[in-house]
Amino acid sequence: MSPVQSAALVDHKTSPHSSGSAPREGSDRPPSTDIVISGCTAQHRGDRAEQQDRVALLSGALAPRCALGVLADGMGGMSGGALAADNVLNATRRRFDVFHPETETPDRFFGSVVDEVHTVLRLAAITSELEPHSTFAAVLVQPGRVDWCHVGDSRVYHFRDGRIEHCTRDDTYAARLVDEGRLPDHRARLHPSAHCLVNAIGSARAPVPTLGRLLSPRAGDSFLLCSDGLWAHVAPIELAEIVASLPPRAAAARLIDLARARAGGRGDNCSLVLLKLSA
Repeated sequence: MSPVQSAALVDHKTSPHSSGSAPREGSDRPPSTDIVISGCTAQHRGDRAEQQDRVALLSGALAPRCALGVLADGMGGMSGGALAADNVLNATRRRFDVFHPETETPDRFFGSVVDEVHTVLRLAAITSELEPHSTFAAVLVQPGRVDWCHVGDSRVYHFRDGRIEHCTRDDTYAARLVDEGRLPDHRARLHPSAHCLVNAIGSARAPVPTLGRLLSPRAGDSFLLCSDGLWAHVAPIELAEIVASLPPRAAAARLIDLARARAGGRGDNCSLVLLKLSA
């Protein structure tokens, strides 16, 4: 079975330059040019016993001109990770169905999702023997802007015309050692606790989401959400080249195949959400 799942948002149209209203006669604003948002999700269980990643592409009930991609990589042992990731997606769906871009900012929307899921997972830890935790990566595309949010080590990449414009920084112990000047990057990556998360939804400490945005997106912009089961095996420059050179479904299949081939039978769950903007 193919790991790639077609998204419901393929061929969804929006304008990156305006709120969608046509210019009034006599206005000096140039007519907006619609762009097409093409997207897909893809997953592979890897060599793990259970798939604990969750992915989705969503269209809001009150925001039909907006598209939301979301990825969660659950942790917490057998079933705990799946429970955590399921809660991330369920909360995101509920909140996006009542999201309206004219009355709620993206920062507030993302913050409310993270806070809600964190509360649910902390309660689950108290009332059960599970310790559910999750990462969170999301990108919200709407007329005139793109916003993203991440917690943990699931990444958000922004590519433009085959170049890497931005990549979120992992919330890991290795990254903290580098940020605090305690170790250089090449040594921090070899630390025994290098991959331990210092920021996750459901942990004892309240998560702090990292937010970013792009104003005036244009055709040629692409956004990739991926779990560590993908980015650990595919270099950023390879990600950019493959995303730029292939349609979303073909690019997603190629990336999953590369990660699987390089994992050597020890691969983690591997998941992605890809959104490409074109004229």
